[in-house]
Amino acid sequence: MLVIGLMSGTSADGIDAAVVELTGAPPAVQWRLLAHHTSAHSAALRAEILACCDPRTGTVDRICSLNAALGQAFAQAALAAAHAAGIAPQQIDLIGSHGQTIWHAPLGNPPATLQIGCAAEIAELTGAPVVSNFRVRDIAAGGQGAPLVAAVDVVLLAHPTLTRVAQNIGGIANLTYIPAGGTGAFAFDSGPGNMIIDTIVRHITGEQYDRDGALAAQGQVSGVLLEELLDQPFFRRPPPKTTGREQFGVAFSEQIRSRAEQLGLCTADLVATVTALTAQTITAAYHQFLPHMPDQVIVSGGGTQNQTLMAQLRQALAPAQILTSDEVGIPSQAKEALAFAVLAYQTWHHWPGNLPAATGAARAVVLGEITPSQFIPGSISAINNQAIGTNQHMNVQPDQPIQGAYSSSTQPALLSTESRNPRSTQIDTLSTLDMLKVMNEEDSRVAAAVAAVLPQIAEAVDQVSQRMRAGGRLIYVGAGTSGRLGALDAAECPPTYSTAPELVLALLAGGPRALTESVEGAEDDQQAGEQAIADLHPTERDTVVGIAASGTTPYVQGALRAAHHVGALTISLTCNHPSPIAQLAQIAIAPLVGPEVITGSTRMKAGTAQKLVLNMLSTGVMVRLGKTYGNLMVDLQANNSKLKQRALRIVCEATGLELAVADELLAACNGDVKVAIVAALTGSDPEQARQRLAHADQVVRSALNAQDS
Repeated sequence: MLVIGLMSGTSADGIDAAVVELTGAPPAVQWRLLAHHTSAHSAALRAEILACCDPRTGTVDRICSLNAALGQAFAQAALAAAHAAGIAPQQIDLIGSHGQTIWHAPLGNPPATLQIGCAAEIAELTGAPVVSNFRVRDIAAGGQGAPLVAAVDVVLLAHPTLTRVAQNIGGIANLTYIPAGGTGAFAFDSGPGNMIIDTIVRHITGEQYDRDGALAAQGQVSGVLLEELLDQPFFRRPPPKTTGREQFGVAFSEQIRSRAEQLGLCTADLVATVTALTAQTITAAYHQFLPHMPDQVIVSGGGTQNQTLMAQLRQALAPAQILTSDEVGIPSQAKEALAFAVLAYQTWHHWPGNLPAATGAARAVVLGEITPSQFIPGSISAINNQAIGTNQHMNVQPDQPIQGAYSSSTQPALLSTESRNPRSTQIDTLSTLDMLKVMNEEDSRVAAAVAAVLPQIAEAVDQVSQRMRAGGRLIYVGAGTSGRLGALDAAECPPTYSTAPELVLALLAGGPRALTESVEGAEDDQQAGEQAIADLHPTERDTVVGIAASGTTPYVQGALRAAHHVGALTISLTCNHPSPIAQLAQIAIAPLVGPEVITGSTRMKAGTAQKLVLNMLSTGVMVRLGKTYGNLMVDLQANNSKLKQRALRIVCEATGLELAVADELLAACNGDVKVAIVAALTGSDPEQARQRLAHADQVVRSALNAQDS
């Protein structure tokens, strides 16, 4: 998926946007940063943000207006980042927006947090679905709602042999302790980062921050003031803990300036002292709360630009190696935006995104709220059922209303599988070898896309096998490449697993002729799909799997609708989500492979993904039905020379018998591999072995564990 992460931190100086290509599933999420863009806030907008963060000036009417204004600013930042990445708005699959924190009270009664930046504005102006409001779910689960980046730090920075700390210095400083291998990570806020420094510099000099730490470098640290500041109870409180402007914002900075005036400190000395406060509270947190000092400290955030602060950290944390995240491939200003792209990706796939060891939550939870890109009938239930997929792309203009994606009165939305792949736009100019490398690189993404939907495939396997044990059938329905893949899978079940031909079936739009040639218009005939299912007289014990890369094929829609009408289990297999077919299915499986190398040629990545899923589905069902013993096919039909030799090898492998002995036993069992294995391993004769199997529902392992009848 192409996901844009948006972040505006406690410094409130602008919006960082990261365009990230994401595949796979935790803990092996694969990422590639395509572009990073920072949109600075205007002076007026920043002033309004800071005013709304102050209880004395943050009135409800101002917060309400700022919520909408920030939503528009986030949308523009996302579009600017897309432009920087060289992608069109309609290629954005998802946006993850942290929003702007204006109040964070995890220890309040009740605990609460508030991030604003209207997600509906972002969705409307970009045309992409938006995941937002991440922190509240963690707080609802008993956590502090922060630090949320910790779980992503582990994904991005865990090292097999080195203990690392991911140290972010934004407005607030927070760290993630990542032991070698990544297991046992935790995180917390150590205290102020740039917040107090920036507030004091801005008030005294009018500059937004201490550029390069130059002002601090000119001053002398006041030991008296620093000792007083270090006496704050927060610094002694053990993790998990978080903080923000509520504790270290404008009011606290004003107290510091007032005390500095009493002590007669000059501006440079004051800035040097609050810079030392940040450095020393970070360092003290390492010594007080970490099990071991790290091998490496990887620093990100605006604090990396403060050379005075960085020099103090290098000295205080020696011999640990101090690196910026840029030095490990993650631009320091992009890291948190990248993290919220990953968190949005996890939410979209219904995966937990918090790290309870970091936030203190009672359990791992799925974070955030999803604002759809457009109204899709049934989309809320579809998201609740699966929470996976990509948006149905529309190039939405700010002054145009968004209509239902599948209404007959609207233009077709641009599907992910129909989008143009930016990585292959010049494929016709490449050498043959380079052309094939592009194809191979795209194919390599398919396994990760399938990995992301393994929970849905597992649910399908369990439900299908349960119905087939009760006498149900597995029926594939599709058109074109999708239908042919279903037919292939169905055709392979009888010789591989000795299933009766009527147990695993395939319906192909256009009939058998469509296996080898195109039958024009067949896939558009919804009534034909309904009739094809009706002709099979389905019951509630049957399963109908609708296969369509696009998720829109009318023939398949008709078949699923007819199956649903009689109570059969319905499953969709598409490469776009949400989709009309998914809305007709009880289980929606959608490996998101993205645009094809050749635009719209879904026999490529989409077809490969569908084949992998079908392999898993039918194989998993057959394993659950006892068609294997271990990984041996013990229910095959030995109806040719090759399969007879395979049957003999299977008996040898399962029993340890010599080839000649196994051959004799297999003959005595009339070629029945299961009977031969049970007879050999239980010391029974063929008839007794058959009885064991009958009592064990033909499952070899159960028969071996059963008592003699």
